[in-house]
Amino acid sequence: MGHAVQVLGEDHPSTLTVRGNRASWRGQTGDAAGAAQEYADILDHMVRMVGEDDPRTPSVRTHLASWRREGGRTQDVG
Repeated sequence: MGHAVQVLGEDHPSTLTVRGNRASWRGQTGDAAGAAQEYADILDHMVRMVGEDDPRTPSVRTHLASWRREGGRTQDVG
């Protein structure tokens, strides 16, 4: 992600996509809590930059909720 930020800037839509991909990969490798935290950070950033009405915002909310649920299941198992 560092390269995307350096080249495109933190606010560029492609940088947010890279961040979302990284969060998803993180969750898929077993770190659901880390994925949820990254999606929470992305959501905060998106709301500040593009607002609640941006068509991408609901998708980020959905991913955040999904990883939070997954993180809860992981914690319940342990």
